[in-house]
Formats: sequence, structure tokens, C-alpha cells
Amino acid sequence: MEAASVLALLAVACALAAIGIGVAIANELRARGIRANPLFVKWMIFRYMAVYRRVTLEETGEIGPLYHACSVASALAAILGVAAIVSKLS
Repeated sequence: MEAASVLALLAVACALAAIGIGVAIANELRARGIRANPLFVKWMIFRYMAVYRRVTLEETGEIGPLYHACSVASALAAILGVAAIVSKLS
């Protein structure tokens, strides 16, 4: 298996993980009475992350763990996607 294929699969796995964590964030927001639709996470993930960050910071004084997990998964998906493209071109 080529390095580009492995990197692309890892990027897709990270993107799916970010979407899954985004659904969990939407569910946490709904549990707090904030309108958030888990079906729209794919398009509104960064908005939901910002709202979740603000809400958890106000409630506990710390940012919630789902925010960090989603941030890391999204960043890894982007980095691995770019690495897959670069390795395919070289």
C-alpha cells in the first residue's frame, strides 16, 4: 500500500472521528437546552464547537474535553490530507 493511500485513510478516519465528536457536542448542547441539531454537525461543527467552548467555560471555568478532542481530530484530518496530497505528487 502506498504512503499516500495510508495517509488518506488516516485523514478520513480522523475526519469521521471529528464528526462523531461533533455529534456528541451537539447532544451535550441539546442537554443544556441550546438548539443544536446533530444532523447538521457536518456543516456547523465549528459553530457548535465555539458554543460548547463558551458554555463549558462559563459553567466550570474550564473548556470541555470534547472541544479539545474535536480540535485535535479536525487538525489531524487536515494535516494528514495535505500530507497525502503532497506524497502523491512527489
